[in-house]
Amino acid sequence: MPWNRRAGHHTAALSLAAATVVLGGCASTDPVAVDESPSPVKSSVVQPQQPRATVTEKPVSYPPAAPESTVRTPSGHLVNDCVPRRLHKYVTTLTTEDGKHLSILVLGNGPNAVYFGHQYGGQIYNFLDLAEEFAGRGYRVMLPEFRNHVASEKSAASSSLDAKAAFDKLKDLGTKRVFLVGASCGGTTAAVQGVESGIPVVGLTLLSSPARCDDDAVAAVKKIKEPSLFMVAHNDMQGAHEQQIRELYEASAAPDKHLVAIDGEAHGTLMLYGSKEADKRRAMVVSFIVNTYTANNETGVQD
Repeated sequence: MPWNRRAGHHTAALSLAAATVVLGGCASTDPVAVDESPSPVKSSVVQPQQPRATVTEKPVSYPPAAPESTVRTPSGHLVNDCVPRRLHKYVTTLTTEDGKHLSILVLGNGPNAVYFGHQYGGQIYNFLDLAEEFAGRGYRVMLPEFRNHVASEKSAASSSLDAKAAFDKLKDLGTKRVFLVGASCGGTTAAVQGVESGIPVVGLTLLSSPARCDDDAVAAVKKIKEPSLFMVAHNDMQGAHEQQIRELYEASAAPDKHLVAIDGEAHGTLMLYGSKEADKRRAMVVSFIVNTYTANNETGVQD
């Protein structure tokens, strides 16, 4: 999936398996239409201990997916050049179980975390504003850039091991609870690897996520009983993504679950930017996460 800096996005064929979306440069905006009302988690699924990914604190040399869009931080780690310099001190490198290197941002601190998984064909920047907002609210935030995306290692194929490495890092940091957020395939792997991590899940938000993409999210959402929000555009890939998100919604074990289906064809994080209605949807996502943590008597602010 080559990175086309001139066009400002990855060039890849749209398919349900890849769930790829075209995004421009460092922007996360796209005009979208009016949405419908939603419908909206609490589970502590503990799995046996699994092998941990290697957490690399020292810089690593590897071929990034888009070297022309990659810079080095003062400490030597590779990072997407869309990430502002003020955040470079929070950049580190993960090494997955199959030896791939990922550029990640870990913001905030404390036991209550929010994980953001960007869509395939997207980049770390797609969730950056939300990541900073939740770090500012007192939560720890995990924001990986997946393999074959900008500053992470060039690769022939995607893998859910990237999400697993991020959750292993959260465990190493002493995370006690996590809210899962993901767009497209980044949501599919967030649900699966979040459950398999053994970190208690407090909530779930999926944006245009396929039921299956590197992982099978249907089995995962059947184990998540916490408040869950599913969002999709009616015409995204001629309705194929709505069919998939509805499959996940129906399979969800959450008594408190919402389905938001909007007009248009905006995909993933593009549903959250570019219009007043999109701003409302972004505010809905923020409120959903905050309210879910509050309902669990777990705010981000530490004593």
